[in-house]
Amino acid sequence: MKLALKGFYSLLLLCSVLSGAAQAGQQLYLSESPNGRYRVVIEQVLDRRVGDKFFFRYSLECVNTRNLQHHFEILQGGSPLVHETEKGTFQVYAEPDPAPAPSPDDLFDDHWSSIRFSWARDSLKFFVRLEVIEGSWKTYFVDVNSGKTTDVTADLESGLTEKVNVKEWDCQQPKVELVKWTKPHLAFFKLTSVCGKKKEVENNKLFYLTDSVLFDAVKAQVVSDCRDCKDEKSLKVFNKYFISTIPTPTPTPEETPTTP
Repeated sequence: MKLALKGFYSLLLLCSVLSGAAQAGQQLYLSESPNGRYRVVIEQVLDRRVGDKFFFRYSLECVNTRNLQHHFEILQGGSPLVHETEKGTFQVYAEPDPAPAPSPDDLFDDHWSSIRFSWARDSLKFFVRLEVIEGSWKTYFVDVNSGKTTDVTADLESGLTEKVNVKEWDCQQPKVELVKWTKPHLAFFKLTSVCGKKKEVENNKLFYLTDSVLFDAVKAQVVSDCRDCKDEKSLKVFNKYFISTIPTPTPTPEETPTTP
């Protein structure tokens, strides 16, 4: 099914021939919500014209499939996600076929080489991993109801960044995996970075630095983390956070018996 979908996505390039006015309108369908109500597309938009040269921008939009007038822009795309052709069209490269085996613990899809999606079950929120420059990725949280996109990269990586700065280690940008939704609004992320203990010289010995992070989709921020923890321990820590957010019911005063 996955291979079939990948082939389907790669064939969904909707080619609209540019007229003499070079009106853009070419779209590519990138992702769909679990309930099929929302789709993410990337659209080529004419930005400006200088002489005979046309310049385009690329808008990633979330579209309501039941009412195409209802849509909002998520992000602006560019290289390495977008590859322009000499004919004025564009391409988004799929992963090689066969694609590298995805991590069994990662809910981000692997259809495209420079962008990843992971939807919540309610189809009202999702995360986007976007390669902004070659080898460098950012993570975004999208709230469909509000139409708001939040760059959560620094928030997710803050725990690792703090430790690396204190130790003065040399670490790569962490790999970010969405392990599971522990609750409908709480997402469990795992970040893994390859590190060496010296910044100024080549490190012959490398090691992994990990951080488990809990993201609250209602607050749109990280609310808990567990550094160098196995998943079982992380889940216990995150469950404690969830329990702490449950309101304590106000006790009702006992009725005082009255003499008839």
